[in-house]
Amino acid sequence: MKLLWILAYLLIFVPVGIFFRVFRDPLRRKLQPELSTYWDFHERPL
Repeated sequence: MKLLWILAYLLIFVPVGIFFRVFRDPLRRKLQPELSTYWDFHERPL
């Protein structure tokens, strides 16, 4: 049963996380351009 939860997690949350990661950044840049450099600095590792 635990394996089922792990598979469900990988199939649902990982693609959703990638989707939000890819599409949230351009949207946020349009909506809050003054914060984009702040977010980029804090969210992206060097």
